[in-house]
Formats: sequence, structure tokens, C-alpha cells
Amino acid sequence: MRRFLAAVLSSSLPLLAVVPAEADAPSRQVEYAVVATSGGIARRATVTVDFIGGSAERVMNVNVDEVIDDNTERDADVGIEPSGSLLSTSVRQLTAEEETICSLMSLESEDLAGVSTGDHWEREGPVPGGRHHTRFAVLGVDDDGYVEFAVSRNLQHYDGSSAQWRGTMHYDANGFVPASITLNGSLSNSDDPAAGRSVAMTIRLVHDTFKH
Repeated sequence: MRRFLAAVLSSSLPLLAVVPAEADAPSRQVEYAVVATSGGIARRATVTVDFIGGSAERVMNVNVDEVIDDNTERDADVGIEPSGSLLSTSVRQLTAEEETICSLMSLESEDLAGVSTGDHWEREGPVPGGRHHTRFAVLGVDDDGYVEFAVSRNLQHYDGSSAQWRGTMHYDANGFVPASITLNGSLSNSDDPAAGRSVAMTIRLVHDTFKH
């Protein structure tokens, strides 16, 4: 039986509309706890996304701030397109977790009303420094408006490096953001594309000004 969810608004972005914005303040802020493990070594980070505004082309503008466990801080302004494509004026590539969170937030532009197990689709387009090809398959829907997805992401960067990610996402279709993401990845670098390393990454929503 189909479970009907809150439909996504097709004009500019419910993520920006759910909370009235104060002057010079983001309309909404979400915070994610990240753990990325490779070679038995875990790296922890906190990624904060501030929703700044939208455009007539349905591009969602956000500021992404990341603090890694060694107190290194990174900051970037990113435009998120409905296709999951990402636009950034930063000269650097986004980290894997920044890229994943921002690209998967593009699901807020999908009409998820009435999706059911077995539904699937794919999206592709540019990301900073390369391109992405992402596949979604619905694994289940619950009565609280959460959708479980199987997610497959292939990224090819212009410097010759690449990444393949496979895993699942628990998506809050009423809040329009991922609640949790669990991915296993194989990453290769530009110096030796044939030599890859494995990374396990978990991303968990820990704070949302929409709900707190």
C-alpha cells in the first residue's frame, strides 16, 4: 500500500520557507555528525549547513562549514540544483561528506508524495572539480514520513581521481533533509587511479533549527 507523504513544493524551496529568516541570518541551519573510517583509522567531523536563499532557477544557496576533529575548519558557499549538481565559487573540491550531504539534499525538489518500495530514478551533473551520477531506489516508507533509499554515487573528478559510493539513506520527507546516510566507498587518486582505498562513512543529523 502506498504511503502518502507531504508533497514537495515545486517553486522555491521548502527548506528556505519553513522558518522565517531574521535579517542577516540563515533561514534554517542543520548540523551533521560525520565519521569516516579508512584503514582502521576513524576521522570525525561536524558539518553545518546554513540555508541562505533560493533562485528562480530553483537553485538552493547554502553555506557549508566543516570542523574536523583536529580543529581544522573549512567553509564554502554552494548552490544545490534539483539534479544534485553543485555550484561553488571555491577553488577547492568539497570533502566527500560535504559533497554527499549537499548533493543528497537536492531530494527536497523531488515530489515524494506516494512513492513506494521499488520506485527508482537517477540524476547526474557537475560538482566542484568533476561530475556525479547518482541512483536512488526506494527500499521502504514509514507512516512518519521517512523514506529509506538505496543510494549509488559515482564521481569522476577532472584531476583523474574518482569515487564510487554505495549505501543507504534515511530521508525525512516532511523535514526535507537526510536524517542519516551510511555509505561504503572506493576512492582512487589522480597519481594512481588503479590503486584505490576503501572508506566507510556515516552521517547523522544531530541538530535542525526547523525542529528545535
